Amino acid sequence: MRFALTLALVILAACGDDGGAQVAIDAPISIDAPYDTAKCLIAGFYGDLGAKSGSMAQGATTSTIVLDPGPPRDSFFLKLNANKGVFAAGLAPGTYTLAGADLSFTNCGACVNIVADISNTGPTKFYFATAGMLTLTATQPPAGSISHVTFTEVTSAGTPVASGCTARIDAMTFTTP
Repeated sequence: MRFALTLALVILAACGDDGGAQVAIDAPISIDAPYDTAKCLIAGFYGDLGAKSGSMAQGATTSTIVLDPGPPRDSFFLKLNANKGVFAAGLAPGTYTLAGADLSFTNCGACVNIVADISNTGPTKFYFATAGMLTLTATQPPAGSISHVTFTEVTSAGTPVASGCTARIDAMTFTTP
């Protein structure tokens, strides 16, 4: 009987009030609304794109890779600028974290973009990297890979758009023949 009473007291103590403290739940977070492709004009979450081939249409240190042929088309655009950002000491192969000056549209050495809805009259929306990794095996023309790159919508001058869209590319390898 004494054992049963002790057990009952232990159970009651364990079920007592925690004083209102909140306990974190470690369940995964889910997106409660689908991505608005009509508003954002791009797929948004690209996942692993695999191997892609681009062109140097904008110069020897650029790579333009079609993400959606459209029409209108969407493109990933990489531009390497010597003496800026991660390339302050000049262009060089290596692995670079997209941070600091490389998140500035005007000061980036490794400028990573998505250009949306490109037609005969030009693009409709622009997205600029906010984080991620860039690995270059060559700089002229660019070749390598990106991983975990996130983007935010910007104006054509590179200013973030209030309540703008976002995007993500989890992985992609690229060459620019």
